[in-house]
Amino acid sequence: MPGRMRCRRVRHLRQGDASLNITPLMNLMVVLVPFLLTTVVFSKLAILDLNLPSSSAAGQAASEKKEPFRLIVTLHQDGLTVQGSRLKITQIPPIEGKHDLKGLAAILHKMKTAFPEEKSIIILSEPEVSYESLIEVMDTCRTGPSGELFPDISIGEVKRS
Repeated sequence: MPGRMRCRRVRHLRQGDASLNITPLMNLMVVLVPFLLTTVVFSKLAILDLNLPSSSAAGQAASEKKEPFRLIVTLHQDGLTVQGSRLKITQIPPIEGKHDLKGLAAILHKMKTAFPEEKSIIILSEPEVSYESLIEVMDTCRTGPSGELFPDISIGEVKRS
């Protein structure tokens, strides 16, 4: 009797349906592919291209005879500092505990009218400065009321001395 049971079981396994049902997998792909394609497009809109400083940039700056245009905005807890290779150091005190973005925009607009071909700016921030303040300053440096100011942004950190 045990031999007969084994024979039936083997015969039943051989005669079983061997085809795969891929309909649920296809349904998943039909839903998943358009969703992934749309999220990729939206995530690209939220990305801001930044230039991080490299070690070779210092060597290139030293080798050039003419001093390149350099504009640096430093975020402190107690205000902003704007300095550049062709600009005296300007302190912008905070207004009501917040960074004076209008004052910064006015200085950057003056710099843009003096040097319309320049597009790069360096933003340095103390570690204690909030992320929201950094983003607001970056937005102010990129665009102003009259249009594009300095869209090529390099960021870095400055230690309080």
